[in-house]
Amino acid sequence: MFDDMDEIVQDYDDRIRDARESSGLSQEDLAKDLNEKASLIRKLERGDMLPSDRVQKKLEKKLEISLTAGSAGADDEEWSGGSSTGGTTLGDVVKRKD
Repeated sequence: MFDDMDEIVQDYDDRIRDARESSGLSQEDLAKDLNEKASLIRKLERGDMLPSDRVQKKLEKKLEISLTAGSAGADDEEWSGGSSTGGTTLGDVVKRKD
């Protein structure tokens, strides 16, 4: 049953914010268009909560984005190592004492 479910991408908060800003919408405008509260949009964009399936579908349709893993193509690259931001990580600096 759960094998068929799509997983929310790690950067869902950035995707929502970027798409909203590209559309020229404020958080309040987007919330109104989706018939949701602006506080929900703020929480989603901060990454404080995951969108429900219902809200996810509304966001994907309104903003013309995808929030599920495997649909953007580059999601697996984030997990293959290194930093998704391109900067130095703690793992690049720390030396283990085995």
